[in-house]
Formats: sequence, C-alpha cells, structure tokens
Amino acid sequence: MRGPAVVGVVGRSGTGKTSLLELLIPHLTERGLAVGTVKHTSHGFLADRPGKDSYRLYESGAASVALISRQQLATFTRRSADASPDVSLDTALASLPKGLDVVLVEGFSWEPIPRFVLVPDSESPIPEHLSRGEVLGILRVPGKPDGVKPSFTRSMVEAVTGEIARRVRQGNANPPVDGGADETEADLSTGGR
Repeated sequence: MRGPAVVGVVGRSGTGKTSLLELLIPHLTERGLAVGTVKHTSHGFLADRPGKDSYRLYESGAASVALISRQQLATFTRRSADASPDVSLDTALASLPKGLDVVLVEGFSWEPIPRFVLVPDSESPIPEHLSRGEVLGILRVPGKPDGVKPSFTRSMVEAVTGEIARRVRQGNANPPVDGGADETEADLSTGGR
C-alpha cells in the first residue's frame, strides 16, 4: 500500500506559507481528499497548556502523552536528548495517522520533495528552494505592509489545488528528484483577492 502524496510549500518567512495552506486544505477536502499537514518550526514550541493534567504529566518526564476525546487525538512525544539535532521529515510523516491522501508540508526546504515556492514580487527565489526538490510552481506574492497576511487569488488556489489533486490521482506524487528545476515560473502568480 502506498503512502500519501507529500507536497511542500517553501519560502521566506512572512511570504504566506501558512495562509496558502489554510486556503488549500478546504479545497482539497471538498474533493474528497484526506489531508494532513507537517510544519517545521526552527524554535521549540508549547503544544499544551501549563497547568493542565496532560502538561503536568509530560513535564513530570513521561516519554509520551496522548490526549483523546470523541473529536480529537493528540500525542506529545519527547525527542531523546541524544537524538540528531536535525529535524527529520520522515519522523514527522511516520507520526501521522494512516489513511491520508496527501500531506502538505510547510518548510523542510532541504528535503527532496515536490514543492511550491513562494517568492515576494520584488525578489528572486532562494536557489536552494529551487534545487532541493521538484518545483511544481513558483508563486509570486505581492508585497504587503508588515502584519498584513498575504492574499492569494481564487484562481491561483484552484490551480495549486488542481495540481496537488492530479498528483494524488496519478499515485506518482513523489518521483525521484532530478537534481532540481529550472527557473521558469508556472502560471500561478498571485494577486489581490
């Protein structure tokens, strides 16, 4: 049995990676696809609330704590102190439940996965973003004032959704890396809503 398609969204901080994923997920689920996500964070994070029972159990040294309700399941697992300092996409993917059709990955730009590259209008793509995995499209993001989320046109979101759905249907979502992509831009540029 094959695993889910894995498709990345990479770009500089503030280019709208999370905003784009927020728009893609409902479009993909409307097509009947089960969608998972993995987000890389450069810094640690607090996945539970201080004072809650689960937080207290984890802080007491438990290797793993699971929270479950009728609607949700969350597991917090401690990475061992002697684990590699590098963050592994494979480890994150292995922690996801079975039955997903596609996993959208935010970040992990060094991993050789197919990707959409978000680039501010006035800048050139980061060379590593183009060379580490198959480039499915370069998405130009118009400049916005600080604190304002980037916006994406409906047609661009639908085009990206269509490309991801096509790869899932083909079952060949993650072909071998061919050493990068050329710098031609797909017709997936962004603009105002």
